Amino acid sequence: MKMSSKLRREDGAAAVEFAIIVSLLVMLVFGMMQYGLAFFQTQNLRSAVREGARVAAVRGDASTVKAAIAGASAGSLTTGNFSYTQTVSGSTSTVCDDSNVGDEVLITIPTSSLPQSVRDQFSINIPFGPTMTLDPKISGSFRCE
Repeated sequence: MKMSSKLRREDGAAAVEFAIIVSLLVMLVFGMMQYGLAFFQTQNLRSAVREGARVAAVRGDASTVKAAIAGASAGSLTTGNFSYTQTVSGSTSTVCDDSNVGDEVLITIPTSSLPQSVRDQFSINIPFGPTMTLDPKISGSFRCE
């Protein structure tokens, strides 16, 4: 048996190549999953705030707006665990009335007022990489009617 034929064998080459590539594959797959969940939560909350803005645009009071936001949040929020701000563009008033029909009502939820369980979903932990935290702007608007 020649020595050179032993050196050219490739019995474990595929396993070694897989071991090298698997860490990158894990980073990509779990990174996409984490980002997808954070993006879903952001879109869920933006949709809920838009629903609250719709209620405010048809002259809903503060408790009705808050209930609409909580109800449209798919269980992420309850009426007692967040706060929001409401402004009407082009008006000194913060609610829609006869004097500001056609102006835009804007509802914003500061990320800091969200429950910790919801804020934790904006943290993206990718294996073998740094933790990233999203700070999305959660707002919605409608025209006053």
